[in-house]
Amino acid sequence: MCRMLTFSGKCSQCMCAFTWNDLSQRLSCLEAKNNGVFGQCRHGVDVEKHSFDQECDRCTAATEADEGYGGMEEDYEIQAAAARGMAKNSVTDRSEDGRRRKKQRTS
Repeated sequence: MCRMLTFSGKCSQCMCAFTWNDLSQRLSCLEAKNNGVFGQCRHGVDVEKHSFDQECDRCTAATEADEGYGGMEEDYEIQAAAARGMAKNSVTDRSEDGRRRKKQRTS
């Protein structure tokens, strides 16, 4: 007898009913494998249904879109400020921790 495992449930966001095809499995018995077709055996297919609740693809995409940050304008301001800071540090003698370095006198 062939077995088919299906996972179905509701989306935790929109509460629509879905069958999660990515998780479903078809397990052929030896007779069906010899015939070359799933379920083509004397005993047929035993379907096992399992409940599985998860966000659907549409709700997942909407949630991931909201997890971003402000916008591109803020990125440019941050990059410009960082570039100005690097330019200042390259002109003055500063160590990596931000303190001024003292130069040793040689006479």
